[in-house]
Amino acid sequence: MDARSSGAATLLGALSEACEDFQRYGQQVAATHGPLHWELIGRIGPGEAPFALVGVVLRYGRTTVDLGVDLWVRDSGFEVSGYATVDGRRLLIDLPDVLTEDVDEAIDALREYTRRLCSHRNVLDEVA
Repeated sequence: MDARSSGAATLLGALSEACEDFQRYGQQVAATHGPLHWELIGRIGPGEAPFALVGVVLRYGRTTVDLGVDLWVRDSGFEVSGYATVDGRRLLIDLPDVLTEDVDEAIDALREYTRRLCSHRNVLDEVA
């Protein structure tokens, strides 16, 4: 396997790990907040700027909270962003975009943003 293939395999592994982390997060929040519907998000999109999105949607009463990390492949490299929104409108968490040409730095940002978002155990309390 050449270096490029190795980097792609590592990136896919990191995206899979992030999905597992968000799945555990959704289960933990649901276990502590009673009647709650949660759903794992994992998408890969093609195009001129391919992307991957991993995260979780929490539906609690009439409130929907989305937490996720986006990773875009741009001409200049990678762009990673992390966020949490309430009802699709209000930003609860807005992590700064990371722009890098290095796949390892993009993977590090993906892992760090996943860790930071999944550390908000009281995210539904923050919404109220």
